Order: sequence, then structure tokens, then C-alpha cells
Amino acid sequence: MSPVFAGLPQDAAELLKQAGNANDDRERQTTLEKMAALPSLDATQKKEAVSLADFARRWNESGLKFYGAAMRGKPYRALGDYDFGVAADSPLKPLCELYRGRMLAWNLIENSNVRTNPKEAKWFKDESVASFKRVTEAFPKNEAARMYLGEAQPWGSIPEKVAGAPEWATLQREQLERMAEIIRWWITHRQRDNGEFGGGWGDDCEMWRWWSSVLLGFDDPQITAAQLKFSRSAVTRPHLKGGFNTEITDVEHAAEDTTDNLVPLMVLEPDNPKWTQWGLKMGDFMRDVWTGRNERGHLQFKSFYFSATEAAPQPHRAFDVIANVGALHPALLAWQKTGDEKLGAQICTWLDTWVDATAREENGKPAGILPASLHWPDGAASGAEGHWWEPVKPGGYMHSYYIWPSVITEITDALMLAHVMTGKETYLAPLRSMAAIRLKYLKNPASAKAAPGSEIWCAQELAPRRNANSNTGGLVKTLARFKALTGTTEFDELLKLEGSEFVIRTDAEGRRELEKALEESLGALRVNFAGFTSEVRSTDRCVRFVQFLAQDYAFDDYKGVMQPKHELLYRMVTGDKNAPRFPQMAVRWLTPPKEIAALVTEASTTRFSAELFHFGKEPRQLSAELRQLKPGSYKASLTINGESAKLPGDVVKIEKGRFTKLPFTLPAQKLVVLSLQPVP
Repeated sequence: MSPVFAGLPQDAAELLKQAGNANDDRERQTTLEKMAALPSLDATQKKEAVSLADFARRWNESGLKFYGAAMRGKPYRALGDYDFGVAADSPLKPLCELYRGRMLAWNLIENSNVRTNPKEAKWFKDESVASFKRVTEAFPKNEAARMYLGEAQPWGSIPEKVAGAPEWATLQREQLERMAEIIRWWITHRQRDNGEFGGGWGDDCEMWRWWSSVLLGFDDPQITAAQLKFSRSAVTRPHLKGGFNTEITDVEHAAEDTTDNLVPLMVLEPDNPKWTQWGLKMGDFMRDVWTGRNERGHLQFKSFYFSATEAAPQPHRAFDVIANVGALHPALLAWQKTGDEKLGAQICTWLDTWVDATAREENGKPAGILPASLHWPDGAASGAEGHWWEPVKPGGYMHSYYIWPSVITEITDALMLAHVMTGKETYLAPLRSMAAIRLKYLKNPASAKAAPGSEIWCAQELAPRRNANSNTGGLVKTLARFKALTGTTEFDELLKLEGSEFVIRTDAEGRRELEKALEESLGALRVNFAGFTSEVRSTDRCVRFVQFLAQDYAFDDYKGVMQPKHELLYRMVTGDKNAPRFPQMAVRWLTPPKEIAALVTEASTTRFSAELFHFGKEPRQLSAELRQLKPGSYKASLTINGESAKLPGDVVKIEKGRFTKLPFTLPAQKLVVLSLQPVP
């Protein structure tokens, strides 16, 4: 018998070996419970087996981070000393290491204060790896431990090639189906009767963001129903009774209970007036609670910590930050839908403040650069400890989230929308000035990292993140949205230099870049199913397991690894050019995301075009729900392998305030182009 199990009776040693090598946590729990019930164990062994079996039960049945309660008020590293009720020299200790390693790994993945602190990040990664190595020494067949140690584990099947299918379609189709399979695992294995998924409401509410390509791009009945179940339940919780969070916290957390539930409801149930009215109500909070006139006479948020009834009064929180726009996403959608003049004027007056601050050079901030924060009440572009780019001092809570450029495309999208809604050129000024700074840098790049806060540093930070699905940086995505909506060619030179992955260019070079990005993404999706599902402890990080495997402790840079590009899939299938948190979808395909691929090639307010390929062997009926076209009459056309085909109704009428559904049939295994253009 292995020395690992020395001191245990034979029957107990066999069960422990089985539990340690099990690749299903419920099997592990059941086996430990059998072990704990053995009469052959002495009193100490029985007590330890009972304790570990109970921990395994809570791991499977409680909240995903139930163990966090024992760590409150303690240093981060205290998690490494978690008490499993098992002695250090116990034969059960190697199995405790499996849970210890997972807890440390997911704390690292989720906690930005740990992940961005060089000392803490290294300690958590090294300690976690050490735990998993001890697991594999004792239980060499444990696949979970080997996955955390970097052994990629393939899953699923690769669909057979279909003759005539474009490469982008083949690559996209498999990813949509794999994403849907991951989502269905969560619905089947984790969703509770009240709708939540076990990570806590504040984390669970973010899951829809990575669901977006299949949730918003298509209509899968099971997936749509699961999201509606969650969001409907989430928005009825007592602390949202007044329409917004009653607890004061930073905007990223204060806003998510409304933004990340109300936005999906507004998209999935566009004809329900309740959600639009709720979106309009965000304007009331903005007017009555969150904003005021600063000493310069401009409207700004008084803090980035607030609730439905109060803005935090603490001086170190007295900043209007880029991320405050997150609380207004439902209002922006409601304004766009209804054209409400009162709400529009209010939003625009606030945006005027940011336009003004962008134009001026102040406290080291270069002219033409959107500030990270505006201090209240003086309205100065400033931050913590004299750094205009840092609203939160280094090491402070959520420092990495609020540091410039933060979620900059969320506010540049709002500026772009204000221009589209009002026609005023002033709202484009920050886009134009930052685009010019970025383009200048791309034409003549610096050889080294520039000093924080400098113009060159800003130009570098405005780059889109190749390996991070977020609104950090990536000015190009707002510019791409602007081009899609208006047809402008103003930013074409910059758009071409930033890459097709973020712009969805359909010229030959653009398609090659797109296919390369899809190949990278698919490589990440084909392995480590458990890393997307059963291993996840933080539901706001469901597709970020690979972050743990980053080289040289460069976790936020994803050095040497790749995560699935779910936002790329979303952009391809919906025609939106940015992320779904403030969706600007051109279309929703009313059919499940199986055996199909879609690439929206034109998505303005007056024209629409998309390529589709159906991989099935029989014709497929579906509808395109058109979401971006202005009211009017449009000529619809369908081509199949380059030849014109008839549509049941070739003139489509778009009515104000409603989304028109265009039914049509996709032939089997042929490239189809669907187009709409205004009737002359």
C-alpha cells in the first residue's frame, strides 16, 4: 500500500484512494461518507473523515464560495490555513489539498487586489500549485489537479467539415455550440428554483455577459427561459424595491443589480413597458440623488459610491468616474427607444461636463484625453494622491477597475449615442481627439512603456485588449459602432490598423484576421470543460479559468494563454460592435444556436446585410428580428450561393418603437446573404 495511506485500515484506504482519484465531486462526497461510516476507523480517523465528508457536501450543495465566511476580517493569505478538521500528518491531508488549491486558485482569479499585487499574486499561485502537486502525488488519476497544473483536457467532438461552408462559419458554428453546451451545464447543474446559480446574486448577474452570443444573438428556449427566470427574480429582491440598490457601495457593484438584470430584460422582452419605464427611472436617481452642479456650474456625479437614496460623503470617494455610466445603461436604452426629451437633456448635460473636461489640459492630464475622474465639488480632473488617472490609490479596493482607461468605451458609447440622438457634433470631440492621439501613436509607436499619465501612455492604453473580454481600453470598438450606425468613413484609417477582430472587416485581409482570432478562441474552448463549469467558484469569472495558467504571474495580461472570445462571437452574430452591457444589436436570429453561423456585414440605421450558413441537411425556417433600422419601408433580398431567391414578403415595414420580424428559409449547406435597403 502507498505510504500516503499508511495507518488506515485496508477498507478505508481503498475508499480514500477512490475518493482522491474520482473526477466527479458528488462521487467523491459519497465515497467519503462511506469511509466516515466504516467501523474499522479509530475515533480520530472517524472524526477527520466525517469533517472532510461534510466539507465535500458543502462544496457540492452550498454557495460556491461558502468557505469565505470563515475568512472575513482576516488577511487574504489566511485562506491557505483553512481548517478542514484534518491533522497535518493525516492520510486525509492530500485530499484536503485538492480543495485548498481550488480555493486559492479561484481567489486569485476573482480578487483583483490579490491578482494585481505582485507579492500576493505570486504567493497564491505558488501555494495553489504546491497543493495540486501534492494531490497528484497521492492521487495520480485526479484530472482536476492535473488541469490546474497545465494539462489541457479536450472535451466534446469536432463537427465534420461541410463542403461549401466558409471557414469563418465552420469556426463560429463549433464555438456557438460549445458555448451553448457550457451554458446548459450551468442551467442543469447549478440553477436553483429562485433562479440564482450559486455564486451569489452579485456575481451570478454578470453571467449573461458571456452568454450573449447565444442568449442575445439567437433564441434558444432553454437558455432564454433561464435568463428570464434569473433576472425577473433578481429585480424583485427587497433591496431593489425602490428601483435601485439601497446599499451604498462603489458603482460597479451598486449598479450591477439593475444594469445586469434590467438590460437583458429590456433586450429579451422589448415589448414589456415595465422594463422601459424602469430604465427611465434611472434618470430620477441621477437627478435627485447622484448628481449636482459643481463649482464650475457643470452637472456631475458627487461620488462613485452611492445608493438609491444617498451619495457617499467621504472625501476620498468624491469623484465622478468613467464607470458611473454603468448605472445609466438602462436609461440610455430607454432614451434610445422612447426619445424621452427630459431624460435626454439630463444625460446630455452630464456628458457636456465630460466633453469640457476632456478638452482641457489639467493636473498633468493631456488635452483631448477623457479624464479618469472629476473631483467633487470643484470639478477638477484629478484623482487619488495627485494622479489624474487613478481615482483609487494603489492597493485600494477595486483600484485596477477604476484606473484609466477603466471601462472607457462605456462612456464613449454614451457620447456617440448622444451625437446620434441629438445631431450635435460636440459629443464627438472626445472620440476625435483620442482617436487622433491613438492613430499618431500607431503610426510612430514608442519602443518602451511610457510614464503613466502621459499622452503616449494614454495612446498605448487605448488599445483593444486581445485577450480580455471587457470595456477596458478599446476605443476602436466605439468608433466601429459609430461607423456601423452612421456609415462614416472618418475613422477608417484607425479602424484598419486596430484589427478585424474588433471591427469585423469583411475584405480579404479582414476575413483572414477574423479567422485567425476565431481559431485562437476555439483552441481555448476545446479544452478544460471543467474549468468553465464544475471547477468554477466565482460565477462572474466563468470563462477566465485560463487566467490562472498565465505565465510569469502576468495574470491580467493573460501571458501565454487565451480565453474564449465570446464578445467576438457576439459582435459577429448581432452586428453590434462592442460589448453587450449596453447592447446596440442590429439583429436577433429567432432560432437556436445549433448547426448555424451568422456574420453581420452591414448594420447601420438604414441598411442591413448578413451572411448565413446552415449546416443541417434540411431547409431551416427562422426569423430575423430587426432591431436597428429606422422606421420606414425596406426592400429585402436573399441570395443563395450568389443567385437571387424569393422571399415571402420582399418589402419590410419598420415601425417606431417596435422590432419587426422577417421570416425566411435557409437552404441546407449553402451560403446565404440577407440584405435590406430603403425603398426609393
